[in-house]
Amino acid sequence: MGPFIKDNNNTSKMMRNLVIALIPIILFSEYKNGVIPYINGKVDLLGLIYPIIFTLTGILSSYVIEEIFCKMTKKESKFSIIPGLFISLVLPLNTPLIILIFGVFMGIIFGKMLYGGFGYNIFNPALIGCLFVLATYSSVIVSSGGYLNSYEVDTIASATPLSNVVEGIGTYDNLVKPYGSLLNFFLGFIPGSPGETSSLLCILGFIYLAYNKVIKVRIPIYYVSTVFVLTFIIGSLNGHGLWYPIYSVLSGGLLFGSIFMATDPVTSPVTKYGCIIYGIMLGILTVVMRYLTPYPEGVLTSILIMNMFTFTLDKIGTKTKNYLSKIVISLTVIIISSILLVFNINNKLNSDIDTDFKVLEKTTDNGVITYVVTEKGFKGDIKAEVKISNDKVISYTILECHDDYLKVVEKEDYVSRLIENSNIDTVSGATKTSTALKKLINNVKKDSGIYEG
Repeated sequence: MGPFIKDNNNTSKMMRNLVIALIPIILFSEYKNGVIPYINGKVDLLGLIYPIIFTLTGILSSYVIEEIFCKMTKKESKFSIIPGLFISLVLPLNTPLIILIFGVFMGIIFGKMLYGGFGYNIFNPALIGCLFVLATYSSVIVSSGGYLNSYEVDTIASATPLSNVVEGIGTYDNLVKPYGSLLNFFLGFIPGSPGETSSLLCILGFIYLAYNKVIKVRIPIYYVSTVFVLTFIIGSLNGHGLWYPIYSVLSGGLLFGSIFMATDPVTSPVTKYGCIIYGIMLGILTVVMRYLTPYPEGVLTSILIMNMFTFTLDKIGTKTKNYLSKIVISLTVIIISSILLVFNINNKLNSDIDTDFKVLEKTTDNGVITYVVTEKGFKGDIKAEVKISNDKVISYTILECHDDYLKVVEKEDYVSRLIENSNIDTVSGATKTSTALKKLINNVKKDSGIYEG
């Protein structure tokens, strides 16, 4: 636990300020996901108050689960509502309540209490709970509506802004315009988790927490700055303006995660240089996750990874004089690695060669060319058979696919539609899987010489 946390009363004051900073975000979620759909006739009275019910479910289940555990083990319960509150703000609103409770249970038990309770946990409990839910029930959440509220289902085609960054670097037209403008990103009128969409309220929360000395301000500053700089370079190399790094910062849970999650007093460094390195590494990992993995967000995973290095970073930070040269060298290596990373990402995004595509078989019979190929999907390779005759695709059959989102794709009859037009939009809520299927057929068409897009 951080050395500035001297007693329970002081910590209680910090947690109280944390909840106060979150109240505007909770109220905005109610307005965006409850009031607006209700005004537009998309939900009934229950739907109107459902965002509040969702949050209260996380809070109450968190309190009950920790209290029961503490009574059974005779341990002291501290700040039991916090993990559940955060989980309810980070998970998609369409997460079934029973799954939300499951996530809270996993976060409380496996992320907090088994380590000894508050002050002894290595990982952020809320993120542990979210990880369990998203790794286990992501397809269930997507089939329930994913990140879209009832009004957004009819007005927005894509699940979240970051879900569009799967076929390359993207453009303003497909990254920003579907949601209006960057002002909508700033205010929060875009799809996303209940607590993550409003950048304005996250920034106001940061100012309030920084003024009351609740959080370590260096972490979010270096975290967000690193993402901004790296995406600015990536955008500039591809002819994009300042809008691109701004979009990258305002999208997803970056601001919420950097301000409220990465600064957790127990699982983050407390020393100056520890916080700086921690923030920079979070920024690098987030960019890596967003561009080089099937996971377009990256904030959750990045924070959990860096939680493991908190003790090491603090050890370096407490011996600044002895380790000053090593710190300088480390930061230099980080900067150089970041530059190399940017160029590697840029080259990968602009490469004409899809290294995830493989031709297993290619046969010709009576003018029909039959391909058996694989393309990397969300969970391993997707294997398919594609037949071409007279420079046209006549059949497209999936032979093997481990992606949970395939059911969502099949519901939209996406594969059949790809035969008619292989440049159609990806499926909302199953972006990675539908993108892989789209790449697969286009790669086959390129190999056969009939690709026109």
